[in-house]
Amino acid sequence: MIFHREFYLMKWIVIIFSLLMLCANEGDTHCSRPLSRIVRNQLKEHFHSVFLSKNQEPHSKCPLHSSNDLYSIQEEHKSQEYASKWVCNFCGKAFYNENYLDKHFDNKHSDMLVKGSSVCLADFCDIFRCQLFENRRSDHFWEKKLCNEDRLRVLRRRCEALIRSCLPQSNLSVEGELEIFEAIGANTCSLLNCKDFWKQTNEMMPTWKIVLFAVVTPFFFIALIIGEFAVDSRTSDDEEHWSSSAWDSGGNELRRRYGDRPLTY
Repeated sequence: MIFHREFYLMKWIVIIFSLLMLCANEGDTHCSRPLSRIVRNQLKEHFHSVFLSKNQEPHSKCPLHSSNDLYSIQEEHKSQEYASKWVCNFCGKAFYNENYLDKHFDNKHSDMLVKGSSVCLADFCDIFRCQLFENRRSDHFWEKKLCNEDRLRVLRRRCEALIRSCLPQSNLSVEGELEIFEAIGANTCSLLNCKDFWKQTNEMMPTWKIVLFAVVTPFFFIALIIGEFAVDSRTSDDEEHWSSSAWDSGGNELRRRYGDRPLTY
């Protein structure tokens, strides 16, 4: 009886341990899609574009290589027909926004992920300043006040080492490698300091701010020109009025002094 009790106890311990390990593994493999998207967009803008401009490819073992992106297969099977229509090219279903399409991928096409040595781009959020993109409306007052320059210095070194590991495998000259390194670093590693970390570029500005600026600016200059013209016109009228008044007052003074006698000069 004691043997059976110990047997069942051990069995339950094994089951519980297995469940805990499964949960731990699931937690380890979880990769935030929204944060990965932020990093992916930054890579398109400031990383892959540099290599394309030089007709080069990142090193095949580069963690930021597009083929290593955990979600790259699913991302390649997305299409946006217009603002409120995203289509899954695996099955043809359409969704109102990209987040619903991502949930669809998780539920129906979770097997379409990069296997093997895949990389979760969200793990590089600290380098690519994801928090700045997540909270665009925030002024990050306290983050700026509590900024740790030493931590960012370490992060900047990590960033530089990461970019060096991605330099091409081809027989590129030292000058060519330096050009790629500096071009990428100018919009990534060089911003990792307390002065520039919170700096927003144009592509980081919310769309509504860009539209508002584009609409308001022309009206501002038109109003400025009209206001300047109105001031000039008013000044001219005042000068003309003053001149005629002065002439009239001068004539009256002469008439009072000399009456109707003719004036000789």
